[in-house]
Amino acid sequence: MIVVDSNEAAEAPAIAELLRRGAEVAVRQLEAGDYLLTGQFGSVLVERKRVPDFLSSLKGRLWDQLERMRSFEGTKVLILEGNVGFYRRTGWNETAVLAMIDKIAVEMGIPIVPTPDERGTVAYLLWKHKRLGEVREPRDYPLRVARREMTPEERALYTLEGMCGHKTAIALLEHFGTLGDLICFVRSNPYPVVESRFSAVKVGGRSVPESTIRTIYAAVNAAFRRGGER
Repeated sequence: MIVVDSNEAAEAPAIAELLRRGAEVAVRQLEAGDYLLTGQFGSVLVERKRVPDFLSSLKGRLWDQLERMRSFEGTKVLILEGNVGFYRRTGWNETAVLAMIDKIAVEMGIPIVPTPDERGTVAYLLWKHKRLGEVREPRDYPLRVARREMTPEERALYTLEGMCGHKTAIALLEHFGTLGDLICFVRSNPYPVVESRFSAVKVGGRSVPESTIRTIYAAVNAAFRRGGER
């Protein structure tokens, strides 16, 4: 199976559609990477960066994304899509760019695979997925990755942000005090009451979206069935 991160599927729908022609595809929220490939012989977590995006993220979010990937126990790969020489036309210092590429591949141990375009990215992902082998028995696959050691507070935040995102999770935990209090409130009240209180919580000056409230309410109250069976 190939799991495509929901944000990636929205930003690059053509890739997800082409992947469906050659493999079983599911769209989920991934805490690290854009594609999670699973098979009989292991799993691969892939981060895809177009060259302009790669350059713009070198001074910021890329390193956090790669650190999250490093905690994944399977194989990690960074796809660099497009003309790598693009940095020469944008004023980047060539030595600095190459040094950072070296840091990713050598120091962080995350191989970099260049692809010319989205079509090349699809070809690589399908080839890599095929190398992993078909899974003959249904099996669980990880949707999230985490650091091996976290404080209780970090663990609570990590648990909640899987349903609503990082900033909203912080705002809700600050409002309720503990993850347990939040869950008890959701479990003990009908949806209109939950919506009213959650809507009063501000995230960046805005109320928590109704879609997010519904997601949390449904998840907290859902009866667990392995594999989502009904």
